[in-house]
Amino acid sequence: MNNVLVVDDEPIILEALYNTLTRMEDHELIVWKAPSADEAIEIMKSSRIDILMTDVRMPGMSGLELVGLVRKQWERCKIIILSGYSDYEYLQTALQQNVFDYLLKPVDEEVIVETITRVITEIESNMHVQELMTKAESQLQRAQSLLHRDFSEKLFAGELYAEGTIAESLEMLKLPLRCDLDVIVVVGRTDRWPRDYLLKEKLLMHYAIHNIVKEYLSSACRIVTFIENGYMVWLIQGAEDGSREDQDLITLHWYIGEMLEKIQQSIRDYLKLPVSLLLSKPNIGWPSIANTFKEMCAWLQRGIGLDEEIIFIERIDEMKPSHDSGEQSFADIKRSMSHLQNLLESGNEDAFMQEFADFFRAVQEFVFLEYTLQLEIYANLSWMFLTYINNRKISPFIEEDLAYLSNYGLFANWSEMEACFLRLAARLFSLVQGENKSQKQEIVDKIDAYIVESFSSEYFSLTHLAKTFQLSTSYLSRLYHSEKGISLTERMKQLRMTRAKELLLIENKKIQEVALELGFYNVPYFSKFFKKNIGITPQEFKQKYAMAPGGGPSGHGQ
Repeated sequence: MNNVLVVDDEPIILEALYNTLTRMEDHELIVWKAPSADEAIEIMKSSRIDILMTDVRMPGMSGLELVGLVRKQWERCKIIILSGYSDYEYLQTALQQNVFDYLLKPVDEEVIVETITRVITEIESNMHVQELMTKAESQLQRAQSLLHRDFSEKLFAGELYAEGTIAESLEMLKLPLRCDLDVIVVVGRTDRWPRDYLLKEKLLMHYAIHNIVKEYLSSACRIVTFIENGYMVWLIQGAEDGSREDQDLITLHWYIGEMLEKIQQSIRDYLKLPVSLLLSKPNIGWPSIANTFKEMCAWLQRGIGLDEEIIFIERIDEMKPSHDSGEQSFADIKRSMSHLQNLLESGNEDAFMQEFADFFRAVQEFVFLEYTLQLEIYANLSWMFLTYINNRKISPFIEEDLAYLSNYGLFANWSEMEACFLRLAARLFSLVQGENKSQKQEIVDKIDAYIVESFSSEYFSLTHLAKTFQLSTSYLSRLYHSEKGISLTERMKQLRMTRAKELLLIENKKIQEVALELGFYNVPYFSKFFKKNIGITPQEFKQKYAMAPGGGPSGHGQ
């Protein structure tokens, strides 16, 4: 998904450019328009800008001045300059600002489409998989793994409180953070790994993911990554190089939130991995990092709607801290149980069932004579299932099984306990999958009803729809397509064409009136759009199927 901002003080040209871009079906675009540089700046303050298409000569601030301001806020933004003058000085200044293209007005629709296509191709090719993987290999070799691991374990376990201890560790590990400043926390989870991935390959991908995050955020902040209990954690503070002197954590927090969608999309496109990301509230003090991390992990485990590629910002008030895994004794068995919990929480049923069977085979001989250790394993497994049940509020559906989670004496032997827990796990996976399906269907039905009611409004757009349902545009698009089997763009196009045909059949209804009612300000463009989808022009359709007094059309194709 790319955000495009079009700026031109001539209304006819602005509307023509806007209509051309919004009808581009081969690319997912969110298009903004502004009749002046001042209004463009207001849009820029609330939305990420990936592509700026601006006129040069406008009243007040010029297009080139606007380019400079946009570059300060969104330095990766691609610039397309429009001008009615073949002016050498303007062209020279544009080249100095490293613009993508300089187009002379009037510009044909085909040229606009071709230029935007080239811009998007360049955006997508800026990050190369091979470069990311090479950098990841190098980082893996240089990592101070043991010291780094020791620091992260203590930090996220809440065992580092003294500012002096934290400062000493940051300096020793050469981590570019300050212990006297608050941080922003981002937690990421790889939702699904390819089945053939080994531990080294997963670790390599974690580094590659970090490189993508760094590519998008490093110019605005200082950032350090950790891997803790299978989660990726980024601690972030503002940049100290003077490039953003006026930027506090609130502004930085907003900027990161705007970039999460692009980060997630790049990971999906280049690494072929689905990743969920959660952004904490700003101003997290170092003593609060451990609890914040636990709360964010608990929220990610619950998820919403789709069970993959979640993006959540600031909503961690309801989270409950996770519990300590227990004493250090019996450590290997505990680590295996922790892995089982991660598989259960991630919804990976096949891997969980296999790991569960392997776990019981591995520990049965070890604990056979040690009754207290049997109790310890039973208590931990019961806690794992109960935590899962409570987090998802599904206890009413498995009341008959709850007794087996609180009374070890109900099992005649170890094998009976294994069989009971396997049945319970299968039941839980089935319940949660059904719940997710029902939840997604309910959300999508509401979205579809809203589209049918509002699609002809002049204010209706994918951005408006996303804000109405408080979801990101990319997440909304994927959620709708996963349930309906059709894209939102295609659905809106179908509704427009159906409504267009209905309006054209009204006697004395002018084609211009139909176009305006459907949000098309350019009648020739409406005619072209109609013919592309229906096969004939609006005028031909009207002549062929126009309703006669007392009669009606015999049918009108699509």
